[in-house]
Order: sequence, then C-alpha cells, then structure tokens
Amino acid sequence: MYIILIQLRRSDEQVNYYKKAHEAYLKEQVEQGSFIVSGNRTPNTGEVILSCLPDMETLYEVLQKDPFYKNRIGQYEIIEFEANVKCQELADFIEEHEDNS
Repeated sequence: MYIILIQLRRSDEQVNYYKKAHEAYLKEQVEQGSFIVSGNRTPNTGEVILSCLPDMETLYEVLQKDPFYKNRIGQYEIIEFEANVKCQELADFIEEHEDNS
C-alpha cells in the first residue's frame, strides 16, 4: 500500500485553475479502485491519498495522469508500507483488490 503526500507548491490561483480537473481525477481513481481515499491535509497545505496499487510502477503511471502532477502544482512524497494490522472492512477490500489484480 502507499500513502501519497502532496505538498502544494504553487499560488492559490494556479491551484484553483487545476482543482476541478484534479478532483475529477481523484474521483475516477477511487471509482477504479486505484485509490482508497483522498483528502486535504490539515491545515490545508496539500493532500493525502491512500492507494492499494500493486507496485510503484503502476502507481507512477496513475499519478502521471493527475492534473496537479502534470502541471507541477505540488511536490509528491510516496511512502510504501505493508498493512499488517487492519479493520475487517479494509482487509476485505484489500483481499478483493488483490483478487482483481
């Protein structure tokens, strides 16, 4: 699994210009099962995405479609981890996702 931390690096005007396209991208990735959840950081200096993609190569392919990524709106930090302890709903989700990979 991956945690993607996005630190916004552009003006509010530039962020707002790409915001709707970025939100549509995030929604699409959640619907496709690439991302589990995404949301604004608190305070709102960027965003956090939780992904269950099978490998870093696939994650990079997906991130390259992000309007924020393509237009260098934010700095992306990717943290890979193994979800050893999880709630049953997440365990079921991961198992289902792995079966579909």
